[in-house]
Amino acid sequence: MAELRVTFALSDRDLKHFRQVMRQAIAAARGRSEEEILQAALAKTREVRAAEAPAYVLERIEMLETIISMVKDKDWVLPGSVRPRVLTALAYFLDPVDLIPDHIPGFGFLDDAIMIELIANELRHELSGYRDFCRFRERERQRRHPSSRALEVRLVAKRKQLRGRIQGRQARVQDRAKSERRFRLW
Repeated sequence: MAELRVTFALSDRDLKHFRQVMRQAIAAARGRSEEEILQAALAKTREVRAAEAPAYVLERIEMLETIISMVKDKDWVLPGSVRPRVLTALAYFLDPVDLIPDHIPGFGFLDDAIMIELIANELRHELSGYRDFCRFRERERQRRHPSSRALEVRLVAKRKQLRGRIQGRQARVQDRAKSERRFRLW
């Protein structure tokens, strides 16, 4: 069967709605533990996979799983300034406001997919660095190291290098955002 590609643009009004939904999610998440937030996001991934959602939704679920892994990864260690931002993004899954009920075949998870896309866009530099770190770690694990300590030293150095890159990219984005009208989810 041939693939059909459908694209659409979100208007300022649409984006305003998603920002409002995110603000509500953030408010609802106050006082909730990191573990509760992570479990809610994981539950959404299981729900979507069990429903055999369309490929476009599953692609976004993979993004969500990467974000969850990034938070839980003991080698990556999200800085204190970044961790709350990522958990804030995941707070949406505590009690998502569904525009489209999830049980509607083909479209039920569309609003969740859009929110995941918006979250991944907000965290794009962090996700890019994390993916690079995971690839590096895998290559290093395949190499023969004299000790696990040697591997740990190399991972710390790589993490530090990637953090610098992430901070540089975020600073450039913030500089451009001052001169341009940029979408921010939260």
